[in-house]
Amino acid sequence: MLSYILKRVLLMIPTGIGVITVFFVVSEFVPGGPLDQVETMIVEQANRAGVGDLAAIGTGGGGSSIQIDTEMRLQIKRKLGLNHDALQRYLRMLIWFSPDSMISSREVGTGEARRLFFRDRPLLVYRLDNTYHVYDNAYQTPDGQAGQVRFDRDVGLLISNTDESIRFDPQTGRQVGGDLQLALVPVAVRRESFWETEYLASGDRVRVREARDEVYLRESRWQALTNGHNWHGLFLFKFPLSITKNQKCVDLIRERLPISMRLGVSSFFLTYTCCILLGVSKAVRNGSLYDSVTSVLILVGYGIPGFVLAVFLIKAFGPSGDSWLNLIPLRGIHSSLEIYNSLSLWGKFWDNVHHMIAPVLCLTIQSFAGLTMLTKNSVLEQFHQLYAVAARARGLSTRKVLIKHVLRNSLIPLVTGFPARFVMMFFAGSLLIEKIFSLDGLGLLSFTALVERDYPLIISNLFIFTFIGLVCRLLSDIGYVIVDPRISFEGKRR
Repeated sequence: MLSYILKRVLLMIPTGIGVITVFFVVSEFVPGGPLDQVETMIVEQANRAGVGDLAAIGTGGGGSSIQIDTEMRLQIKRKLGLNHDALQRYLRMLIWFSPDSMISSREVGTGEARRLFFRDRPLLVYRLDNTYHVYDNAYQTPDGQAGQVRFDRDVGLLISNTDESIRFDPQTGRQVGGDLQLALVPVAVRRESFWETEYLASGDRVRVREARDEVYLRESRWQALTNGHNWHGLFLFKFPLSITKNQKCVDLIRERLPISMRLGVSSFFLTYTCCILLGVSKAVRNGSLYDSVTSVLILVGYGIPGFVLAVFLIKAFGPSGDSWLNLIPLRGIHSSLEIYNSLSLWGKFWDNVHHMIAPVLCLTIQSFAGLTMLTKNSVLEQFHQLYAVAARARGLSTRKVLIKHVLRNSLIPLVTGFPARFVMMFFAGSLLIEKIFSLDGLGLLSFTALVERDYPLIISNLFIFTFIGLVCRLLSDIGYVIVDPRISFEGKRR
């Protein structure tokens, strides 16, 4: 069994590669990629601010227009990790060693300086012809006063933001008329070429090969290899930056995971526990009044969509004045922070349960109905198998035959649907429920990413849910062996 588990774990890697490859091909060849999305957002914000009419970016006709210049476009691409050719972008989505450049010659002109953040480190880059002087954008006076500097083009000096009398030479980093020294950052400049999109005056786009200087942090080979910032890829859990949220995708997922965990795990185990108990009891009392009444109730529950039940529960038992009883909170996973933080530990637990009852019930109702009937039919089928008939003929009671023989074999069909149902509880199954009850979980996050075409967030969700599904499928196979030890996934050796 251990060798089988190892094989399955190793096979997850090519599966993940296939998912990333398909997504990359689609995102590259379908119009409206990540860069287009960001440019559209900038255009819309400019239009709302009344800066100009951006019906066509870069159109040179009548009327005012705003163009996203080359410098800004390169900064956007660098932030999104798009400042590379297609092959390297693809490899960087998988796993790849590649130091990041901090700035290029297209982003800072000669005789100019630019402030930037590189790996959460404030820097200032001054360019003179083909020489780049990079400094830590911070200084400290002998009396402990700290500050940063900016470049004044009129005087050609770096001037303190807090005290304009403190000035530095941009070529040496030394204070003019003082003893302060800006810390010099060692860099390496490389001439590289990239395929870029150029916007013509007509609004058309053309592909051109562009050569430019790229400025890198100077590191030894060993320093570069051991620096985690130089390694990229989803397989290293290096997730990209969300376009619409301007946050790391992994941080967005981590924020919403606890809500989906509560909903998904609670409804999953509640569904399987209830359906097994009710399905077995219906099979034992097959054809009785109890079986008929519960079947009707189950079919009614199966016919009610979860989101319809959610609306009904809020209307009938919500906090509004015309509801029957005020039992169900309107929104959120718990009460407002002012109330929630003042509660005791037990009070916080009950407050969470109180807010979870309605959404968990709505998630459970449809899955519960189908699984209950599946359990009942599976138990009835096993009861008529020869081994069960023989066991009863030997004098074993129906209860012992059910518990020791029938129940274990009856659970195999339920274990089969384990992975799909578990993932659905986290993703699509909870989307409408999260929307109705204002629960900011993974289902709503994934749907929003699809609507807004936030490609980095889509691939991050897809990558995580793919491996959750694969792990659940592996657990399903292990469950087969636990339920029936006679099952073996390893071929018999002859």
